[in-house]
Amino acid sequence: MQLTQKQTFLKPADVPAVKQPLPDREMTSLVSYPVRGPWGDASYRGNCDGTLFRDLIRRYRPRRVADPMMGSGTTKDVIAELNRCENSCIEYWGSDLRMGFDVVAEPLPGPFDLVWVHPPYWNIIRYSDDAADLSTCETFDEFIGTLFLALRQCYDAVFPGGRMAVLMGDVRRNRCYYPIAREVMNMAGPLGELRSVIIKAQHNCRSDHVTYASMEDVPIQHEYCLIFKKNIMLRQAA
Repeated sequence: MQLTQKQTFLKPADVPAVKQPLPDREMTSLVSYPVRGPWGDASYRGNCDGTLFRDLIRRYRPRRVADPMMGSGTTKDVIAELNRCENSCIEYWGSDLRMGFDVVAEPLPGPFDLVWVHPPYWNIIRYSDDAADLSTCETFDEFIGTLFLALRQCYDAVFPGGRMAVLMGDVRRNRCYYPIAREVMNMAGPLGELRSVIIKAQHNCRSDHVTYASMEDVPIQHEYCLIFKKNIMLRQAA
């Protein structure tokens, strides 16, 4: 693969494979990580801790992983650490709009066993003024439609039998609740089979320090990690 400024590609050294740690059998559909891990840049707006991503890597044991919205590089750091400390031998590809990669318009260089996607939660954080930036969508319907196109590109890059993990949160704007995660769950079918819904508690958010005196409903302090799987029969039919 020829590398460009649009991507980051990590290929582990050719070392003998070793037995990886068993996945956390106590991991359930409800997770909470109050202490932030060392990966990525905590000051990057919208950056998420890498612990859930690491736990999913250990559970599903993918050999090729992609992150088309890598932000500050949290997933890249997690994979580098696993390759270094556990001889995981995982190949990684990552990019994002800041690096010139538009996931809506460009295919991922797949196939991958796992594609991790952490898109903007609509306009809760505006990352740029680029028209291709999902956070610039004017309406909720426009955002959901464009998000589907992005996720479809990611799903198309998943190897049959592989998975796509989408970390997504809902948004409240002007007293209206926008259930983004529900909309993504309803994309099952075109995005494969929805296999798991993981509820992740949010910690250390800027909104934690804001008091909403006139707020009628409870603040949102959770996210969803939605796991879609591509039917392995697609491989047999190819």
